[in-house]
Amino acid sequence: MTTKQFYIYLAGVTMATGGVLILITQLGHFASGLFPFVGLIFFLVFSILIYHLGKSSAVSSDKNRFTSVVMSMIFLKLILTIIIVLGFDKLVAKVQFNHIVSFLISYLFFTVYEVFFMSKLARLRAG
Repeated sequence: MTTKQFYIYLAGVTMATGGVLILITQLGHFASGLFPFVGLIFFLVFSILIYHLGKSSAVSSDKNRFTSVVMSMIFLKLILTIIIVLGFDKLVAKVQFNHIVSFLISYLFFTVYEVFFMSKLARLRAG
C-alpha cells in the first residue's frame, strides 16, 4: 500500500465515519455533543501515526520490530481511549451511553481500517 493510497482510503473512512456520526447525532436525536468528533479526530491522527510507524518498521532489518510496533500501538490506543473517555467524564460532562456508542463507532471504523492497512504492510515485511 502506497502512502497516497493510505491517505485516500483514510479520507474515505473518515468521511464514512463522520457521516454515520452526523446521522446518529442529528437524525437519531442521539445527543452527545462534540464528543463523537473528538473520537473521530483522535482515531484519524492515531491511524496516521500507526501507518507511518508500521511502514518504517515493516522494511526494517529487525524481523520482530513490526510485531513490536503493532502490539505497542494497540496497547497505546487502548490506554489513550480510556484516558479520553475518563477525562471527558471528569472534566467536561458525565459520560452517558450515547457518548460511549458514538465513540465506539469511530473506534470500530478505524480499527477495521487499521487491520486492513497493517495487513498490507505486513506483506511488505514478508516480501
